[in-house]
Amino acid sequence: MLTKFMRHKIFEPVLLFGAAALLFYVGAQIEAFELLTEFMESHEDWQLDEIFLAVVLLGSAGYIYAFRRQIEKQKEIQKRLSVESDLDWLSKHDHLTKLPNRHYLAEFVKRIGADVAERQDIEFGVIALDLDGFKKANDLMGHAAGDALLQEVARRIQSQSAVKLVFRLGGDEFLAITDLKNSPDTKEVARDLQTALLEPYVIDEAVSRIGVSIGISEFPADAASLQEVIHCSDLAMYYAKRSGGNDIVEFEPSMVELHHQRTQLEQDLIQAIADNQIKPHYQPLVDLTKEEIRGFEVLARWTHPVQGNIPPDMFIKVAEEIGVITELSDSIFRQACQDALDWPQHMILSFNLSPLQLSDQLISQRLIDILAETGFPPSRLVVEITESALVHDFDAASLALGKLREAGIQVALDDFGTGYSNLSQLSKLQFDSIKIDRSLISNFTRDEKQIGIVRTILALSEGLGMYATAEGIEDEDQLATLRELGCECGQGFFLGRPIGAEATHELLKTIEQVGSKKAIATLT
Repeated sequence: MLTKFMRHKIFEPVLLFGAAALLFYVGAQIEAFELLTEFMESHEDWQLDEIFLAVVLLGSAGYIYAFRRQIEKQKEIQKRLSVESDLDWLSKHDHLTKLPNRHYLAEFVKRIGADVAERQDIEFGVIALDLDGFKKANDLMGHAAGDALLQEVARRIQSQSAVKLVFRLGGDEFLAITDLKNSPDTKEVARDLQTALLEPYVIDEAVSRIGVSIGISEFPADAASLQEVIHCSDLAMYYAKRSGGNDIVEFEPSMVELHHQRTQLEQDLIQAIADNQIKPHYQPLVDLTKEEIRGFEVLARWTHPVQGNIPPDMFIKVAEEIGVITELSDSIFRQACQDALDWPQHMILSFNLSPLQLSDQLISQRLIDILAETGFPPSRLVVEITESALVHDFDAASLALGKLREAGIQVALDDFGTGYSNLSQLSKLQFDSIKIDRSLISNFTRDEKQIGIVRTILALSEGLGMYATAEGIEDEDQLATLRELGCECGQGFFLGRPIGAEATHELLKTIEQVGSKKAIATLT
């Protein structure tokens, strides 16, 4: 079947030559040349021969011009179609790896999806791949080397004989389709791909390693359409990623409902942050010597309208994964500063920052801006960072803490004793206090070694000019032992559970009426 362009290309020249031939034929039939000769001889004084010659020359020139213009027009059309074809190819292929991209995949699914669903003789596997650690490798080696690494990844995937089609869907996401009738089962192909991709990458004499999270599904076993089976592999890959990465996960029907629940939770979380539904709760920080409340640590709490209380570990992790931890942190901190303005002037507000937040270069400035916005004094704020944050990115942590201290904000090292930090790091960073991890407190009254470790930490904090806070105090024996060891400050369920802003206000009124010691007694 001729294309529209080919019909156009053939039709116009044929029409041009046909018109000329028709004129010649008609002229021959009526003996036009003889008639014209007789007419010119009978009117020789009119000099018609010169006029006729001019008409013939002009007609010939016009015919030649029209023919050449037609050739040029065809060339222009061919050039335009070639450019359009190139642009179409570029829009459907990744410029780096030259693999079909997500746009091509969508068109591919639309074009053959119906045929695939109707055929009973097709069996194929879909493998979704997401590189683990590529961003870190890209940052370390540079973007040029990162591009070279991605090209090598594409080559290794394509080199697997069982893989029939490969797509690059995003920065470090790929999709492979296998023919199950003429190749091993999908999981075996996935294992071969994993083995190939885990091999070292040598880029510009530098050696790099990355991992890969793989999700697999099969048609028609897992889904009845091409689009659905691709979605199934993507779900399985998501679970491989969530399990820690560098894993192969086969699709299971239960994943659909779990993914729906997770997606709903993400949407609800985003809305909850926007509506300030996630509220700060406050756990007392108690001076163990004076038996009075020094201040409160801020803890986020979310009461979902349908699911009830969502564990903080769950929604904070989700916030980090979907990139809204900054909005969540800012919302909680702003509410806490506004609440704490009504507290006695000597009471501190203690606020946690995660390792991920410390990698944000603007985190310190945002906290300082919120302090200025709410009018809460920087001197009454204590920012807590975990030991793991120092390992995650020591330079970023050092820079952020330096800015906070310059603004007059105190800094505490949280979860001390979990084994991440070392004395060298403690000497390089200036902390105002140390918080002893609850794992060292939970059983230490029955373990002399644990008591010795806590005693050493207390001596260390004193030697470095810092005070210590013991976390996780849950009974009278722990409290008594810590007092004997000279621990200045403590917190835990025995000294007071986290309470909302209104309950905190009532507690402070009670302290004003009966004193801290009696008020604390009502909490234990």
